[in-house]
Amino acid sequence: MMRLVLAGLLLVVQPVPEPAPAGPDPAGSSMLPDAPSPPAPDAAPPMPATEREGYRVVRGTAAAAGSAPWQVQIFTTVPIPPEQLAADRALPASSPDKKFYDDMSPHERDHLCGGALIAPDWAITAAHCFVDRGDQLRPLASRRVRLGNNYLPSATEMAIDRVIIHADYRRTGDKRHDIALIHLVADAHTDTALLDYTKPIRLPAAAMRPLAASDLLKVTGWGMTGENDDGAARDIDGKPLRGTPLLLEGRLNLADAARCRAVPSMARTVWDGVLCVAGDTSGQDSCQGDSGGPLTRQGVLVGLVSTGSGCGRPGVPALYTRVETYRGWISTVMAASRPGMNARCRARPGSRRPALNCQR
Repeated sequence: MMRLVLAGLLLVVQPVPEPAPAGPDPAGSSMLPDAPSPPAPDAAPPMPATEREGYRVVRGTAAAAGSAPWQVQIFTTVPIPPEQLAADRALPASSPDKKFYDDMSPHERDHLCGGALIAPDWAITAAHCFVDRGDQLRPLASRRVRLGNNYLPSATEMAIDRVIIHADYRRTGDKRHDIALIHLVADAHTDTALLDYTKPIRLPAAAMRPLAASDLLKVTGWGMTGENDDGAARDIDGKPLRGTPLLLEGRLNLADAARCRAVPSMARTVWDGVLCVAGDTSGQDSCQGDSGGPLTRQGVLVGLVSTGSGCGRPGVPALYTRVETYRGWISTVMAASRPGMNARCRARPGSRRPALNCQR
């Protein structure tokens, strides 16, 4: 199952609070200078109509304002077909197939994936966010990003003018090399003042200490917030899976690769280019809609949410793309790609200058 929105301490709170004041990131991103504190939202987000008794966040905590200034949301510009909306509206609330589209805000309806800025105009994410189930590349115009605020209704938009996917990624294959770079451009929908609250994340350096099981890792996202089984349309309590308008974070740890290899749906994807990651006793986890989002250690991007089996299930780890494996590919794509490109590319070996070998 692709991890297409964050599961993560089971708690019940009142309507989602405004982001906390900016401050050092408990996971260590205070190694970086603090970004300006994003403006608070005009109003607290509405509660989902299906959970009137309170806004329940499943094992996730709100990310402090300014703690993840690199976070981006990737969303679709393709609307849900009217017939699909009508069909969902006609289903009774008790139907396990009902999505409750009418209760969703626009930012929840169009949400697809997460990502992280690695330069002011470049973001990194998962390849499967731009590849359909038939392994075809999606059109450039079908995707945009939001950034600049942890609370999505207060974020701004940017357009995507090129998408470069690793040449060896196949959604219908072993799902390895689940990585893509997107180039961002401001347009008429961009509030450039909000871009002052963004900041690229640091990439792993060659001399970086290898990850250890004792390292505290952090994942962030606007994805689904319910624990669920693989392929389930409802959480384990039978409630509709819903995203969150406020960025959530979860704390994770590196796990032995054998734990991921033991999960049948992940076995073929395990190799040196991925990280096997698991939650601690709190059961925090990434989930559908968090795909492509950042996994960090002390403010350094070490992984990207890739694939797993269900969300938040005790003892079930997940796979993250190991960013360090792709340092050369990333630098070549940024140097050699051109506007308008929407392609699968590998870095051309043996070249004296950065070059790409690309195909559709």
